[in-house]
Amino acid sequence: MNVPAPRRLRADAARNVDRIVLAAREVFAVAGAEAQLDDIARRAGVSEATLYRHFANKEQLINTVVRQRFADVVEPAIQRALGDEDPWQAVVTMLEAALTVAAEESGTFAAAGGPGMFLELATRYFDAFTVVLRRAQDARLVRADLAPEDLPRLTTMLISTTHVAGGPGEGWRRYLMLLLDALRPAAATPLPPPNPG
Repeated sequence: MNVPAPRRLRADAARNVDRIVLAAREVFAVAGAEAQLDDIARRAGVSEATLYRHFANKEQLINTVVRQRFADVVEPAIQRALGDEDPWQAVVTMLEAALTVAAEESGTFAAAGGPGMFLELATRYFDAFTVVLRRAQDARLVRADLAPEDLPRLTTMLISTTHVAGGPGEGWRRYLMLLLDALRPAAATPLPPPNPG
């Protein structure tokens, strides 16, 4: 069965979509789950009808914002990490990308009710992170008892620091440095086995 290719937007329509997505990020950053589509339309300088022509509901707009940020920030970081000859720097790159998006889009995730609707993106991220982790462990730069199933939990733990690190900015880097030290093999206390699930 032939699936028709998605229609290309006219230049003015594409500009409207860009303005709506940017406005959505700004409104979500301030209002989080309380963000209203009419506020987003007003900030974007478009009518509500124009917004609804491109986005049927808030969930669709949130999805677009997060996918765009993944494409702009996380996907390039994954490619850099997978190609980096320094396995340790690859680990740092993976964590920094996730934390950057989590910090900058905390309002968007709040509007989404959490990251659950982005399971496919999370799977892509952690599949790549597992490859990066194995390379770092093979190079003896990351403790050998760290398991791939630890990665989502550690990343979520770090993401939680973006909410208490003093608002917008990069206060989360303090906690990233602490975690990175804990990943090093030197003087590591043996871990109990990971909890499945």
